[in-house]
Amino acid sequence: MLDCPNPPPVTVVLDPYDDVVHTRAALASHAPHHGRLTVHPTPGTDAAVALAYDVLAALGKPVPLAGYRPLDPAPAWAIAAAWVLATPITHLTLLRAHLLTPHRFRDLLTLRRRTGVRLVLVCHHRAMRAFLERELRQVDHLVAEASALLPEAEPAVPERQAPHTARPLANRWLALPALTTLKAFDEPTGPCRCTAPMAADRDFFPPVMPPATEAEVAWRLHRATAHPYLAAQLATATFTAASTTQLATAQVRDLGADGT
Repeated sequence: MLDCPNPPPVTVVLDPYDDVVHTRAALASHAPHHGRLTVHPTPGTDAAVALAYDVLAALGKPVPLAGYRPLDPAPAWAIAAAWVLATPITHLTLLRAHLLTPHRFRDLLTLRRRTGVRLVLVCHHRAMRAFLERELRQVDHLVAEASALLPEAEPAVPERQAPHTARPLANRWLALPALTTLKAFDEPTGPCRCTAPMAADRDFFPPVMPPATEAEVAWRLHRATAHPYLAAQLATATFTAASTTQLATAQVRDLGADGT
């Protein structure tokens, strides 16, 4: 995974009196679709993998992850970085930062370096922990008062709730079409082609997906698929109607600048 050469400075927000209005304001700023992520760490644990899961949960991804060693934090942090890069996240605010441990802080700095996200640490304590002050001396950072950056959240204006959108295909098996027109030879005696023919050359065009199916697939890709590689593979199979076996043969050089 690539690194950001010049990640933004880390912002440390001091909330010495642990004022509830500041916590409420930070939580109210959580808006992943607008690039802002607020993470409230799981209490009672200092495991690095738990914090990575907290980031994934804030992104709306299901946790814990299956297929990895339960106590290995590396895959979870790598997946979190991939989702931050794949979504419009530009700001990550971490509450309870005064409880950070050295290894969790280093993992956050790695996430910042990998993604270029603007990291904001909210310390609900009179002073930062000694190790945090020491580590921050080696990192570009700013220190601000909570009253300046986290003013009291505006009271919510009562408004009519939008009706819950029904998912007619929830919990149902979706049969998606797969492209089956590729051939290794044009003719029995013809030479082998190293480049497979395009679907249009075989008079095949992906069928139009019904809106209900399209909405359900999008919901599942976002809410039920934690691994970015699997989500990308499923999404590509969906809009191309190509089988996963065929997609496995695609190379980066086969993609256009616009993703086609």
